[in-house]
Amino acid sequence: MRSHCWSLISRASLAGVVLAVASSTSYAQAAQPKAQPAAQPAKGPAKPAKPGKPKTQKQKEEEAGKLFQEGKAKFTAGDFAGAYDAFKGANDLVPAPVPKYRMAESLDKKGDVDGAIAAYEAFLNADPKPDATRDKDRIANAEARLSALKSSPADVTVKIEPAEAAAATLTIDGAPAAGNPLKVPPGKHTIGATLDGFEDGKVEVEVTRLEKKEVTITMTPKPKDVAGGPGPSGPGDKPGDKPKTPETSSSSSVIPAIVTLSLAGAGVVVGSVFGGLALKSKGEYEDTPTQDLFDETERNALIADMSFGVALTFGVTGVVLLLTDSGSSETPAAAEPAKKAKLDFILPFASPDGAGAVGRVSF
Repeated sequence: MRSHCWSLISRASLAGVVLAVASSTSYAQAAQPKAQPAAQPAKGPAKPAKPGKPKTQKQKEEEAGKLFQEGKAKFTAGDFAGAYDAFKGANDLVPAPVPKYRMAESLDKKGDVDGAIAAYEAFLNADPKPDATRDKDRIANAEARLSALKSSPADVTVKIEPAEAAAATLTIDGAPAAGNPLKVPPGKHTIGATLDGFEDGKVEVEVTRLEKKEVTITMTPKPKDVAGGPGPSGPGDKPGDKPKTPETSSSSSVIPAIVTLSLAGAGVVVGSVFGGLALKSKGEYEDTPTQDLFDETERNALIADMSFGVALTFGVTGVVLLLTDSGSSETPAAAEPAKKAKLDFILPFASPDGAGAVGRVSF
């Protein structure tokens, strides 16, 4: 009886354990969150907006006109980059030669040499081409600026050695040149240097447009003259004999002075002619600045300066000859070598700023 009771108790306990486990499992399942519904598939890309209605030709012309006026205003105000953008917008809407020319002009003023060259060429080769009558001035200016830009000089800094020769006069292909750095046109050139007391120096250079280069010219000092006594006596000369003074007529002695003064007069005439040409080409350059007119003005001015310098040289020489001849026609005592006027030396000079002569007369 007792064992039977224990059997019932064991079964009851086992049933309670089973019920407890089942209850805890149900509770755990009830505590879990509900599964989320499956995500909806993403929608495809948005459809592109429908293109707007294309502009009519009249609308393009009106908008191009506004952009062109805007470009002119910015160009006048000095905003050349903004002017270029406005002119380009006008040309994109209605292609025409005038906006292309203004684009090139804006780049030119901005300092974009390569861009301006390409833009001027685009204007000259535009389709439709510029009108030979209506666009005559634009065509002429574009061609002139194109030529000038393509020949834009390089900056060449010349270093002279030794330092004692730093004051040497520089030349480009034999023509006097001012300043340092020198403005050298594109291509191959010879830069020279000259200075009294030194052998001439030179260097070959090849430059491109707007290039910056430095070159060195080494100059060698000339050997100094050896001071010596009087030259050897001629055959038959005796130490005690005095040199004989040749007898010359006054008329024959005046001839060199007359010839020299005539050459001085010719120099004045040549200088006046080329001076007038230089003033004329300068006026034309101020109206229409081109490289050819600039070079012509410089060349004429240089020839005029050198001609006046030659005239001054011969004029001084002629005056000295006249003074010397007048002294030789006086009494024998005045004609002695110790009392005659003597022209020791006379040196002409010419530079980009002028010309003249320097001399010394001793008595």
